[in-house]
Amino acid sequence: MSKIVTARCLLCGKSYDVTEDHKDYKKLLEQEKDGPTFVCDLCNYRVRHESEDKNKPQKPM
Repeated sequence: MSKIVTARCLLCGKSYDVTEDHKDYKKLLEQEKDGPTFVCDLCNYRVRHESEDKNKPQKPM
């Protein structure tokens, strides 16, 4: 049975069960006493998409 940490996303506020194969699992274990937080994959992709759109040149009207 894999170990699970319940953590909250900083951007959307949802709670996720993070398993030990997740990339941020070790960081979340260190935060266990403070209530672990991280940025979920959905919010990570959303922020990346918005920043890439912001850096694109604007089309002339």
